[in-house]
Amino acid sequence: MLKKLIISLVLGLCMIAGLLIMTAPQVSSAEEPVVLTVKGDGVQKEVRFTMTDLKALPQKTYSYSGYNHWPSLKVFKDLTGPTLKSILDVAGLKDDAALLIFRPSGGTFVHMDFTRAQLLDEPRYYFPDGENPGDCVEWPPKRSEKGKVPVETIIAMNDSNGRVCFGQCSPNEPTGGDCVMIQEMLKSGVIEVTTGPLRQWETPSADPLPGLVAPGTKVTLKKSDDIPDNVMIYYTLDGSEPTYGDYIFNISYPNFRPEEMNKPVPVNGNVTIKARIIGFGKLDSEVKTFQYYTKTPDLGNETEEDQTCYFMDIENHWAKDCISTLAKIGIINKTGTEFKPGEKVTRAQFTQWLVRALNIKVNQGVALSFKDVPTGAWYHDDVAAAVKAELIMGINDNTFAPDENITREQIAVIITRALKKESTKDLSHVITGEPIDKFVDKGDISLWARQEIALAVSCGIINGMSNNTFAPQSNTTRAEAAAMILRLYERLQ
Repeated sequence: MLKKLIISLVLGLCMIAGLLIMTAPQVSSAEEPVVLTVKGDGVQKEVRFTMTDLKALPQKTYSYSGYNHWPSLKVFKDLTGPTLKSILDVAGLKDDAALLIFRPSGGTFVHMDFTRAQLLDEPRYYFPDGENPGDCVEWPPKRSEKGKVPVETIIAMNDSNGRVCFGQCSPNEPTGGDCVMIQEMLKSGVIEVTTGPLRQWETPSADPLPGLVAPGTKVTLKKSDDIPDNVMIYYTLDGSEPTYGDYIFNISYPNFRPEEMNKPVPVNGNVTIKARIIGFGKLDSEVKTFQYYTKTPDLGNETEEDQTCYFMDIENHWAKDCISTLAKIGIINKTGTEFKPGEKVTRAQFTQWLVRALNIKVNQGVALSFKDVPTGAWYHDDVAAAVKAELIMGINDNTFAPDENITREQIAVIITRALKKESTKDLSHVITGEPIDKFVDKGDISLWARQEIALAVSCGIINGMSNNTFAPQSNTTRAEAAAMILRLYERLQ
């Protein structure tokens, strides 16, 4: 009996000791610190992440490239971390979230703003072709979209205490390189997500004011003083709407080689500049158009109202401005009251416009081997000049076929020859097949014309018949040919 009592007592003491151990405070290391906070009215809840939390999210590895505003190319290889989208999903990103404000704990920036679209919606890439890290000695650099890799925005955990990394929309887009790719985000950094209407960048201005100017005038594009230096002025000279990949006026800081990099636009004829401001944190500005002339057209007895239109049948036509401009500068003859924009352009007509647009010297009575181009024909000297310049050929050694219609792919080839011959820029970096991949009828393009069409499309000189068709074998109308000639003329100016 006594033995059983002793055993019960020992078991009871063991149970009490166990309970005391279980209820005693656990000795452990300090609680893991919060490294990133997501908050704001653009998310469902505030979330505080530790490094363990972030490592638990799916990890992505990408390489990135980008230009800063020096300009200098920065390249970041094999950076790994969770995507920005996966981080924001944990906090419950709202449908009306509009602006992302990054507040790092150190580094260059107190905060940096991006629209939601700029980091989450716009297709962005890593462009390896032509990659040459370091300071640029010329602009634009010779890079292309060949081999581009789609990339997502991530916060790299293996670099600079959390680097925000995002790709480029085009090979020459200045993303800020090492500067705007914010560091120190994973040392008590904050991402504030807000809703509400986004602000828009102001439109740029030009100096001198548009209008009649002296030949050789140089146009400077400007933005207001309160717009940061690293916000870009994009512009075009072919009448298209400026966007990523087009000319950039203020690529370098104002105190760093501005005359070498931030080159003014020369005016040596009629020039149309379309410009807009694009930068992180706000919506793109509206497009501003600046039209310059170096001479007043010979209007004869025309009234002021007639100065914008020489032909009665183009008043409501989409190509009215193109046709009128070509008539004013003497590329298209102003004889008669009709232009007949819907008629097909002939090889002779197109040749004459091309020779005049390129200001090729025309000599009289030059001998030609073409039996169908008589010496007294109105187009003889223009054909001779174009053939001598190696811009156009006959359909064989003895036949030029001046009255035959000319197809869209034939015009593309001729224009591309002119562009390569007359342009002061190396265009090799834009000769890829990608610009024609969007056309569902690209299989109809002759093999000998594919590269030329790709260049003409990428330069904005020839557009598709629609968003996804090119119609390479279709005969070109006089209006379409006029538009192409004007775009070529303005680009070469």
